[in-house]
Amino acid sequence: MSKAKSRLRIACLALVVAGASWTGMVAPTHAAPSDDYTWKSVVTGGGGGFVPGIIFNEKEKNLIYARTDIGGAYRWDAANETWIPLTDSVGWEDWNKNGVDALATDPVEPNRVYIATGTYTNSWDKQNGQIMRSTDRGNT
Repeated sequence: MSKAKSRLRIACLALVVAGASWTGMVAPTHAAPSDDYTWKSVVTGGGGGFVPGIIFNEKEKNLIYARTDIGGAYRWDAANETWIPLTDSVGWEDWNKNGVDALATDPVEPNRVYIATGTYTNSWDKQNGQIMRSTDRGNT
């Protein structure tokens, strides 16, 4: 190994050690205190699966949607502190609409919502994915 490479390695090692020492000298930070909060389970219709997306409308406070992988889509009802199911009309014949791949709420017109469904289409299922749209926050 050349002297130049050896010196470069020693210089790099010194920087790493100095950096490690510097990080240890940083004063710890603490989170700001918050109000007491009681954690509760969220009821979304009794199904299983995951909630991979919570979508907030940018224009209207408390207009919140949730999308699930197999349980449909929901809208938050702030007055009753519960989730309103938007896809309960889905039946056995169109079961693939329960897999919500994406959900978008319109930042300009809060009544509009778009739902991309069909997450669980298979080769043996003739139904394809679809885009569902609503101008009344998913009521229809």
